[in-house]
Amino acid sequence: MAWFSPIGKRNPAVLRRAAGGLFVAAAIVFASLSGFLRTVDDRLAELRFQTQSIAPIGDVVLVDIDARSLAEIGVWPWPRRLHGDLLRAAERAGAARVAFDIDFSTVSTPEQDRAFAAALAETRIETFLASFVQADTAAGMAVRASFPIELFLQNSWPAGVNVPVDGDGQVRRFPFAIDANGETLTSMPSLLADREAGTGLFGIDYAISAERLPRVSYVDLLRDRVAPESLAGKTLIVGASAIELRDLFDVPVSGIVSGSTVIALATESLLQERALTFLATPWFVLAGMAFIVFACAIRLSSRYAIAALVGLAVTAEMLALYLQNGHAIVLETAAIHVLLAACSIWVLFREFGLRRVRLWIARTQAANSQSVLERVLDDGFHGVAILNERLQVTRINREALELLGLESANRLDELPAQIGQHVADIVAAFERGEGAGKPAVHVLHFATGAERVVEYSIVPFWLSGFADRSGETSGDIVYATLTLRDITERQKAHDRIRFMALHDSLTGLGNRRALEQLLENILSGPTPDGGVALVSFDLDRFKAVNDALGHAIGDEVLKETARRAQETLVAALLIARTGGDEFTAVVPAASLQTARFLAASLVEAICEPFFLSGHRIGVGTSVGISWWDGQAATVTSLMRHADVALYRAKQSITEQVVAFEPFMDGDRLERLKLEEDLTQAFENNEFRLVYQPQFCLSSGKIVGAEALVRWQHPERGFVSPVDFIPVAEEMGLIHRLGGWVLDTACREAKGWPLPIKIAVNVSAIQFETGDLVAAVRQALDISGLPPERLELEITESAFVEESDGLKAIFDELLAIGVSLALDDFGTGYSSLGYLHRFPISKIKIDRSFVMDILTSNRAIAVVHSIMALADGLGIPTIAEGIETPEQAAMLRLSGCDDGQGYLFARPIDGAAVVEMMAGPSIATPTMLAAAG
Repeated sequence: MAWFSPIGKRNPAVLRRAAGGLFVAAAIVFASLSGFLRTVDDRLAELRFQTQSIAPIGDVVLVDIDARSLAEIGVWPWPRRLHGDLLRAAERAGAARVAFDIDFSTVSTPEQDRAFAAALAETRIETFLASFVQADTAAGMAVRASFPIELFLQNSWPAGVNVPVDGDGQVRRFPFAIDANGETLTSMPSLLADREAGTGLFGIDYAISAERLPRVSYVDLLRDRVAPESLAGKTLIVGASAIELRDLFDVPVSGIVSGSTVIALATESLLQERALTFLATPWFVLAGMAFIVFACAIRLSSRYAIAALVGLAVTAEMLALYLQNGHAIVLETAAIHVLLAACSIWVLFREFGLRRVRLWIARTQAANSQSVLERVLDDGFHGVAILNERLQVTRINREALELLGLESANRLDELPAQIGQHVADIVAAFERGEGAGKPAVHVLHFATGAERVVEYSIVPFWLSGFADRSGETSGDIVYATLTLRDITERQKAHDRIRFMALHDSLTGLGNRRALEQLLENILSGPTPDGGVALVSFDLDRFKAVNDALGHAIGDEVLKETARRAQETLVAALLIARTGGDEFTAVVPAASLQTARFLAASLVEAICEPFFLSGHRIGVGTSVGISWWDGQAATVTSLMRHADVALYRAKQSITEQVVAFEPFMDGDRLERLKLEEDLTQAFENNEFRLVYQPQFCLSSGKIVGAEALVRWQHPERGFVSPVDFIPVAEEMGLIHRLGGWVLDTACREAKGWPLPIKIAVNVSAIQFETGDLVAAVRQALDISGLPPERLELEITESAFVEESDGLKAIFDELLAIGVSLALDDFGTGYSSLGYLHRFPISKIKIDRSFVMDILTSNRAIAVVHSIMALADGLGIPTIAEGIETPEQAAMLRLSGCDDGQGYLFARPIDGAAVVEMMAGPSIATPTMLAAAG
């Protein structure tokens, strides 16, 4: 070795070059041994597949044993006579050949086997039956061939269907033939493509679109529901595609597909002369390339060397793309890319040098080791932490640690992630001159352990710089103070009411408002991949369950339905209960077909019997799908389309899942007729006003009446406000109708014997786009009713578009002297914010809580929360929908002031109100129950 030392000393560049060469060689060897090269080659081939989409030639048609076939025919396996019937149906349609990717290697019942064998013998279609080899260690054989039973092979051909799976679980190749105990068994793709049995494997070209393969459902072909011209002269491949049959494989580009789809793609590859050949880069070519590339990299500057290496990588990949797309040759370029990447790393290392890297690390460590003065507040009522310019926790007191649930904290990343992100953002903004050191207040929720809500503020401030030992003066630096306090109790009431605003109290699912909010966000956001399915479903025969077994069992059915829906639609963004037994789910899906599969799975899950309280309950379901993949739509239209599709599904005898189609929108004609009749109703004076009296729950005295509008249609009879009020709002007629209601109610109330309040419902649209204040003034001026007797009932939807204009309207109404009641409280937004920002004089508890107050602990808790909230704000309460004396008693004990409902009086006309006032004007549950 004596000869080497002088060379190494005089020529250190030689050593560096030798080390570089060894690094490049080691990188290639390591990548090859670790399997990295194979992974990269497979991924690059898949990316090249995606650069083009080749249409199938159409001679191969898939006959899918899908979820719909299972639903109509029954649980798999099916009687073999059905396969014989399918052969006869294929012959009637004019199919040329039929290949079954189904296991016929074992006997069934003699009758079923003879029925299928008879069909094989009687039909003139060339038929292929699946054969395969599998491990058989029990028999002492490495593999065992499984052929169809001899009875079937008398009139059919065996075809190999073994699918080789790569190490990463994907299928990329298919054999020309397989060895079946010493015999050559031609594979099914080779037979269907009329190829002679060869040896080895061929690559499947996944540029051929699996989605564009012609498909029909097994049950549709079996029952002659397929147009014969679509199958005439075609080759049919019959196989399982339903998820529950588990004949699924992972393939490039398309992801998870059925085994029959893999066979079809392999057949298409042979038919289109696209059987792929895999070409690896020979080692000697790679070695020569490495020598040339390394030699050029030594002589070129770093900039040109990197540019040249990138150019070589691009050139290699373009050549591979040309060969794969144009000549069905897969050039494996991973080794070339690893070679070029290793050379690039060596060039960069040569450019910067080890000494420069070490110098940079040393300077960074020196800058991070500076220490400064600290500012601490040790023990205080609030939790306090101090963070330095490197966002390290220099001091934190015990209260802060207890609030955050920590033993200690030295770094920002040890604090909750939300706090860490806010500190970083606020300090950065402060350093840019934004914020001026003002406190930034945020709220942190702890989900683990005992529920706790912590409010915290972050205040950055400057510390003056100082001179170090060398005399250099550092610049000013930023510190930050983090202050925390526990606000758990303050938030609990708000959280409970807000939860009820967006969730169904029985099932815990979302409610209609939550559904609408989510759809609004989806429609206003970017177009998703695939699309979004709005899946609407309800329960068949649910009313019969309620009538026969009672509402308690009915509630358990609803809760179990919600649980099954959550387990089945695991990818759903939201599942909401939108009505009594109506549910809607928002499910992202790759295609409408995928959404249909999910809906079919949901139908299957819900149709399973319910075992509740010793009862075996059977309910069914129907599903309507509204599909959105980026087209113009609104929340209303999507929900309406889902409802229309659901109605179609419920009316259909054969289909439990129906997707909306434009032709289904015939109900729009009925809607147009309703709009026309509604316009005419004003001219014909078809509206009537009735009143529901309101009573004090303590004294039983009548204290007010709610005005309710009714539409007496000459042909339809009484039309429910639920049907025509939304139409009036959309048509802009709500202002005219609302004005008529105000005028009539005030005029009739003026003539009542007792000066009780008259409550009039006001739409949110009247606040947003109408002159509500002028309408109120006109009604009061014309009728002469004192303003303090008029009470306007508004729903929480009026606060959605909260603005200065809305507050101005409230101020004007308050100045006139009328009062405002918050209707349906607890079913909308239920925000505590607007209760103190707006002059609400009464809270009206929704009937849904009153209905369940005797049976639901959750309803009782909500009512108690509302009572506590109203009592704290000094706002009276009234409950609607009281139907039993027990409900009235429970509300009275809970602190509710007034109530209305069928227990006291049904809605009556103005004359009946006057007659009621002429009597004792006292209502007690006992008296009214006896009278009723």
